[in-house]
Order: sequence, then C-alpha cells, then structure tokens
Amino acid sequence: MRSKGRKKEISLAKIMVAIVLGTAIVLGVLRFSNWFNHEFIGGAVEASAATNIEKARQLADSGEADQARALLRPIVARVDNPAVTPKALMLLAEIDRKSGQTDTALDLLRQAAEDYPDSSHHPVAAVAYARLLEDTGQAEKALQIYTDVKNSAPPELRAPAVSGLARKHERDGNILEARDLYRQAAREAKWGSEAWEEAGLGLGRLNVQLTMSPAPTAESKIYRVVPGDSLSRIGTKLNTTQGMLLTANNLSDNHTLHPGQRLKYTPKDFHIVIERSTCRLFLMDNDGLFKMYSVGLGKSGQDTTLGRYKIGNKEKDPTWFKPGSGGIPPGDPRNELGSRWMPLVPEAESLPTDLGIHGTIAPDTVGVYSSMGCPRLLNEEVEELYDLVVRSTPVTIVDTFSPDGSA
Repeated sequence: MRSKGRKKEISLAKIMVAIVLGTAIVLGVLRFSNWFNHEFIGGAVEASAATNIEKARQLADSGEADQARALLRPIVARVDNPAVTPKALMLLAEIDRKSGQTDTALDLLRQAAEDYPDSSHHPVAAVAYARLLEDTGQAEKALQIYTDVKNSAPPELRAPAVSGLARKHERDGNILEARDLYRQAAREAKWGSEAWEEAGLGLGRLNVQLTMSPAPTAESKIYRVVPGDSLSRIGTKLNTTQGMLLTANNLSDNHTLHPGQRLKYTPKDFHIVIERSTCRLFLMDNDGLFKMYSVGLGKSGQDTTLGRYKIGNKEKDPTWFKPGSGGIPPGDPRNELGSRWMPLVPEAESLPTDLGIHGTIAPDTVGVYSSMGCPRLLNEEVEELYDLVVRSTPVTIVDTFSPDGSA
C-alpha cells in the first residue's frame, strides 16, 4: 500500500514538473515570437518603411491601389514610429477614401491625428482628419480641430486649417471674415502648394463677390451723383469700370442717374501678371492676390511673348479680324475671340502689337498651350475680368511669377 501511494506522489510530481516546464516553454515561445515579430520582423519593416511609403505613393498614383495597400499595412500594423507611421496611415486613408471606404479612411486619419500628437506630421494629419469629418457632415467636430491647428501649428502648416475656418464662415454667410481668413491662408501657405491653391481660389471668389455686391465693405466707398454725370464719366473720374458700377449698384445699362444718388464703388489699383509656365493669370491689387484665372496661351512656335504691356481700348462682343481674311462678326461660330477683347498695348518696340486678352469658343483650349499667342479665358471669366480692370491697367507676361508678388 505504501508503494502505491509513493508511486502516485511521484507521478503527481512528474505531472507538476511537466506542467511547469510546458508553461515555461509556451511562455518562452510566446516571448520569442513576440520578440521576433516586433524586434526582428518589426525592425525590418521599420527599416524599409520610408522606401515602401514612397513606393506605395507611386503605386497609388498609377492606380495600383491593392499593391500600395500591401506595402502600407505591415507598417501600420508593426511600426510605432511618429516619423513614419502617421505618413503610412494618411496615405492608406487617402487610398481608402478614393475607393469609397470613407469610414475606414476616417478611422485611419483619427489614428494618425490622435495617436501621434507630438509628430511633425500632426498638423497635416489633423487637418486631413478634420477635412474628411467636414465632408461627411461633421462640421462642428472639424471646426475644433481646425481651431486647434490654427492656434498651435507653424504658419506654413496651419494654412489648410485657416481655410477650413474660412469655409465655415462662408457657409454661415460671414463673407468678410471668410475672405480675410482665405487671405491669411494664401499668405502663409507655400506659394503654388495645394494649400495655397485652395486658399487662393476661395480668396478670389469672395473678393469678386464683395467687390461686385451692393453690400458695403471696409474697402468700398460711396459716390454721390452730380448734375451732368454719366456712368462713363463717373468711371473715368473714379478710375473704375462701368461694369463694376452697374453690378455693385444693381443698375441696368439704360438706368437714368439722378443728382444725389448714392453709388457704391471699390477703388482698386489692379495689375495683371500672366505666368507662361503655368497658364495662369494673376489679378493683383495692393493687398496681393485678388484672383487667379486659368488661361490658354500660345502653342509651340507661337509662344505668348514675354514683356510689359497695358490694357488698351476694351471691346464687348468684338469682331475678329483674322489674319488673311475679312472681319468675322460677333456671334459667328468662327469668331475665336469670344465675348470680350482687351488689347495688350506693348511698352517696348520689340513686342508684338496684335496680342490681347479675350474669351473663347473652345473652352477646352483654356489652361493649355493652344492659341496663336493671345491669352484666352473662359467667356464668363473674361467678362468678369473685363468688368474689374480699366483701360491702361499694367500687364506683365513672365515665364515664372515670383512668390513675393513681383514679376
């Protein structure tokens, strides 16, 4: 009987030892696996993360979304590095957003913004997250993020947040506040960047709206009509256009003026810069950029000539005197000048005398090099520009427009 009891004790001891050894082995394997995954595999993933993020960007740009995801997912899963992980999360979110996976993209951007608050990429991630919140109807949540970034990020990184706040004011009808925020964003963003483009478009839209609306602004003034006045005479006296006076005061072309009548106008000292390298026209005032337009310029062999010009006598619905043929009247489908013509009077004898800013009958030729040398705009945009600038407005055509606003 004693022998049997002792055997049971030995067997139980062996079992306990086996359990302890087995547990130790399992824990060891788990620890090794964890070390292998995080230190060895994770380290390898982190070492190649920057290269793979760039490869993923190239794949995404070429439409290879699944291959891009395959490069990014190991980084997101295994790497916890504020220098690279937020970039991977943002790129993966961009790919998912473009493929319609909005909820997934939101979650990825939330991780990038909230999990890496000290990362140098944080302002970019936070604004990207806020923008997608805004686009999905969560404007109030986005507003707080925009405000935080505006108050904490360096000027060159906060411009998109400032534009986000501008959009909020614009939606609420606070046009003056929105315009001033767009102006701030345009000044702070890197010239030509996506953030600058966004701010510049908003700034131009609201500048025109404020200038052409009857509502008074800080820049606008009131003119009182005197006996003998006409819109033409008033325009010359105030150095403004009849179109601006008509639109800003809700007047028709045949309106009869009355002495003492109050007319709103906005004094402007415009100049135009046309950038040949980007097919852009910049309308500038004393505050900097007023509005930018896309223009069609001269095709190869008939390049738009660089130099300094000024606006000559403007024409509505111009006749086109096509070289080698007679005049083609306005409204004729062969008339390539569109609805407006603003001749460019050269300031040097070596410059051409037949250039002008005009509209077009072919909208797809705007923004590319397709004309015989003249800058062309969409008809609705050349009509707007026509009503903004006066005769003798300076025009400079340059290859590249410098960021400080000089040509």
